[in-house]
Amino acid sequence: MTPKRGYGRRTGSMDALMTVGARNAAAQGISRRDFLRRVGGAGAVMLGGPALLSACGIEGTAETSATTAAGSSGSTAAAGGSNQLFVDNWILYIDTTEDSPDGTSTIDEFQAESGIEVTYTEGVNSNEEWFGKYQAQLGAGQATGFDIVVLTDYMAARMLRLGYAEQIDKANVPNAVNLVDALKSPSFDPERDFTMPWQSGFTGLAYDTDQTGGELDSWEAIRDPKFKGKVGLIGGYPDSIGVILLMQGKDPSTASLDDMLGAADELAKLVSDGQLRQVYGNEYIDELIAGNLAVTAGWSGDIFANQEDSPNLQFAFPQEGVMIWTDNMLIPKGAANKANAEKWMDFYYRPAVAAELAYWVWYVSPVAGAQEAMADIDEEFVDQPLIFPDEATLSQSYIFRALDETEETTLNEAVAEATGV
Repeated sequence: MTPKRGYGRRTGSMDALMTVGARNAAAQGISRRDFLRRVGGAGAVMLGGPALLSACGIEGTAETSATTAAGSSGSTAAAGGSNQLFVDNWILYIDTTEDSPDGTSTIDEFQAESGIEVTYTEGVNSNEEWFGKYQAQLGAGQATGFDIVVLTDYMAARMLRLGYAEQIDKANVPNAVNLVDALKSPSFDPERDFTMPWQSGFTGLAYDTDQTGGELDSWEAIRDPKFKGKVGLIGGYPDSIGVILLMQGKDPSTASLDDMLGAADELAKLVSDGQLRQVYGNEYIDELIAGNLAVTAGWSGDIFANQEDSPNLQFAFPQEGVMIWTDNMLIPKGAANKANAEKWMDFYYRPAVAAELAYWVWYVSPVAGAQEAMADIDEEFVDQPLIFPDEATLSQSYIFRALDETEETTLNEAVAEATGV
């Protein structure tokens, strides 16, 4: 593809980045590329504190308007013919035609090359919400209408455990060999028979310097009484309980169920004391921008994507560490266009395509060779640790350990009781 160096800006606040990331900005952002060039790579990242934590690989956590590659909109995917593909993803987690100087996105390129008509929707607001919406259909053996959905590690693990995903025909995904080593064998899918990573990212400390009065470098800010009522956490136990475990000095990658339930107790206290404003989905970034939050757990890319118009927003790697997660493509059981889904997976595992995607979303690319391909797009991004993490970055990152069904049920019940949701 043509390197995208000349992007014009869109009106309003920069779209909230990557995935996991870049939430809620379709009508709000300037081009990510313009912004990221201006901040020059690592810009606002605070790698707070010494790298004392053990290094780890990356492993396994209100529906928005739906958009199609052709620019039309709708709210429901439907089963299609052999030249159809229906993809459901998080908001602003892919490059778009409207941002391209030549009017061509990676979706357009895939369609032109494959002859497959893509309907791409942004219906994943949270893992729990998506699963709750489609669980009855999946449990009844009915298709969701989607050929690909992108879910975080722990929810992908649940989908596999319940038999809700189709096995990938690896003969249709030869570029799967480009999967980075650190992601090849997650405990929930050790041979990657059912999932392919889309992007990975970090859950760190996001805050508003207008309200904090300066920089923060510790999760203790979540407990700080001066921020009472203006603190947020992100839903899903790998983020909410994971962050509290870090705050308590515990390792989420090895924590016992008792440790996790202890963290749920602290979550309940944060809620009952009024310290915590809310546990959020994608909308946390809007609350932070609006000034309703002073401090929150946040996804790395969201903050950088919004700093152009909200320079008071900051993202830190607290000294206690950050959570790291992966969002995975999987094919829901009964998908009508499975072979087309596999072609999509294969296309996005080309290093040049993966680099273009990473350049737009600024999350961690799962594709070996993407870093080298990034040099053809923008050399400043080749060594960007939020896209291609180095050991110093990974040394501060934790993966929430995989839970069995009983543990997950127990923890989910505890979190629901703590939050009242």
